[in-house]
Amino acid sequence: EVVEPGPEWDPVADLIHYLEAVFDPGEKVGYVMQSAPRDEDDPALQPSGWGAYDRTAGVLIDKLRRCKGDIASVLGDYNPAAGAWIRFNPLDGKGVRTDNVTSFRFALIECDDMELPKQNAMIREMELPVAALVYSGGKSIHAIVHIDAESYPEYQQRVNEMYEICKKNGLHLDTQNKNPSRLSRMPGLLRNGHKQFLLATNIGQKDF
Repeated sequence: EVVEPGPEWDPVADLIHYLEAVFDPGEKVGYVMQSAPRDEDDPALQPSGWGAYDRTAGVLIDKLRRCKGDIASVLGDYNPAAGAWIRFNPLDGKGVRTDNVTSFRFALIECDDMELPKQNAMIREMELPVAALVYSGGKSIHAIVHIDAESYPEYQQRVNEMYEICKKNGLHLDTQNKNPSRLSRMPGLLRNGHKQFLLATNIGQKDF
């Protein structure tokens, strides 16, 4: 089961643990706190703009440790109806496109057409090399999975291989998630009455 933490939940600690598991201290982190409706006909809240991408994980962790529980004072205000997002590969501080990715280390594994307990169980039982496992606050669990590629072409090849393995084992994934600079759900925040929280770090196999 995926059980949301109670009043003892420490959202700042969740976010710090995520940053420590996914980034080296000197690597720049991209994240988006702002949201907006998709369009006039679809009120679903989506990330708005490129967000921030010029501060290192080390700087963010240091500020979070001194923020006294106020994540917004470090990252900026957000809409708790929408939650917030983070990019799981480091950037060069100049933008958020594939060309700005400095290390093709991780891919996103996400499945929202399956019950949460089954998603959780399958990701763990397959022993996917997960650096961070996050509940999205919605219908899915986000697994930040080691790809450890030396180049973008190798990243693409390894992601396709990973997706095929998941598909053969019955874990049907959102195929739009293959972009190395894609946004994923940021732990430590609220989303429409639910917590975006960290389920685990460094589980499964150690690397790709």
